[in-house]
Amino acid sequence: ADKDFYKEANPYGFLWGIPSRQDLDPRLLRRELASALGRSDFLFFIDQEGGTVNRLKQFFPDMDAPGAAHFGALALKDKTSAQKAVYQYGKEIGAKLKELTVDVVFAPNAEVFPQGARLLASRYYGSDTQIVKLLADAYAEGLAAGGVTPCYKHAVGASALKEDPHLAVQQAPYTLKEIEDIFLPPFQGASRWPFLMTAHVNYPAIDLQAVSTYSPAFYQFVREKLHFDGLIIPDALNMAAAEQGKFVSVSGQMNQALGAGADVVIPFFNIDANPNWMLEELRQISPAYIKRFHKKRQELKQKFPAV
Repeated sequence: ADKDFYKEANPYGFLWGIPSRQDLDPRLLRRELASALGRSDFLFFIDQEGGTVNRLKQFFPDMDAPGAAHFGALALKDKTSAQKAVYQYGKEIGAKLKELTVDVVFAPNAEVFPQGARLLASRYYGSDTQIVKLLADAYAEGLAAGGVTPCYKHAVGASALKEDPHLAVQQAPYTLKEIEDIFLPPFQGASRWPFLMTAHVNYPAIDLQAVSTYSPAFYQFVREKLHFDGLIIPDALNMAAAEQGKFVSVSGQMNQALGAGADVVIPFFNIDANPNWMLEELRQISPAYIKRFHKKRQELKQKFPAV
């Protein structure tokens, strides 16, 4: 039944969680999915920051995987040593992920830890814009050297300013100058790669009303300021911060995000959801957005064959 569902849904790729089966072999899974879909050009995506976001612990339980804050603390003492350390760490992580046939990593987290923020501090390199940029770029380079493609996240920052974005809508009351001077610089290296993940945040300085995920002005701002022409992927759509404080169907969320300027979306369905209902939701995606995606993907392949 799962194979039939995936063949019909025909996704661009798959985002890993932490497998519930201890004996799961991703390499075998990839071959089985390729057989089910009738194509092998799908991508495996994964969150692998280290620290509290460590999807590799099942496969390599003895591997040390510190979070971003560890390297940020090192950088406060010696920037050069921290840069080298995070590069080597990224290279090791990249090699392990490549071994598991992962293609794209949702990392580095290039967000500047906002002044006054209280949550998820271990996931940030720190509050110094230049240090965050230095370490984010080094981790991205390391991942690429290890054999996988990095994807900077969560542009343009402040995704966990006051509350956990999984639980509440986020407001980032910064001026345009503050956004451009403090939060944007660490994402400048993102244009070297084909993917960029954005946050679910309302930035009144960019768009007074809409959460970034559904804001054409936000996508235009990101593309122009970062000179980014790759694929923009908003964070997972099941997060409360993506709901704008009101109920929106999965298909409605996907179409709103794609219509605003996203290229790829990450819908989440309950594990016991009816496959027919899930397919019906997916069929609601506008054919125009699907056609636009395939055209853009082909254009990007000239620059980024891994897309």
